[in-house]
Amino acid sequence: MLVLPIITIKSKVKLIITKQSIMKSKFLMLIAVLGICGLTARSQTLSPTVISSSGGFFTSANAMLSTTVGEMTMVQTFTSTGNILTQGFQQPEDYTVGIVEPPVVSGDILIYPNPNNGSFMLSFTNDNNSETNIRMYNLAGQVVLEKQVSPLAGLNTIKFDISAYSEGMYIMEISTINSKGEKKSSYHKINLVY
Repeated sequence: MLVLPIITIKSKVKLIITKQSIMKSKFLMLIAVLGICGLTARSQTLSPTVISSSGGFFTSANAMLSTTVGEMTMVQTFTSTGNILTQGFQQPEDYTVGIVEPPVVSGDILIYPNPNNGSFMLSFTNDNNSETNIRMYNLAGQVVLEKQVSPLAGLNTIKFDISAYSEGMYIMEISTINSKGEKKSSYHKINLVY
């Protein structure tokens, strides 16, 4: 046993202080400070919200999977034999943001439905029996469809089936030449989605 110097107290009682008693007093002091701090400390609560552009929920007999495409914060990854789990905050409700695109109406031209799955209608009004040329371009500017029609005077409707084309946006050019020889062209966006 290691004996430290003797401390004299006013009442003339001598006290021998050992390393063990100093460690006990430091430990008790630490517990007291932590107890006082613990009574006044408050924890932070988070209400995580992610604005998601997409996601889904899948279930099978063995597992459930919920996905969110969007901002992830506070992400943690766990790995074990053959399994990887990455978790973080996930949006509890599905909010969608979009712009409803009305049917294209340009003068006397109507294309519907748009967007479409490859099958759509073109309706237009012809004032005289003039030739009408229809061309469809991809976004690289290449002609992918060319059609010449001889519409009657009045309302004309033509059905198109471009389901063999790849998904994307196409530009349709409709050109007519009136009886005076004047060429009139209009351009319309076609959205092809599968």
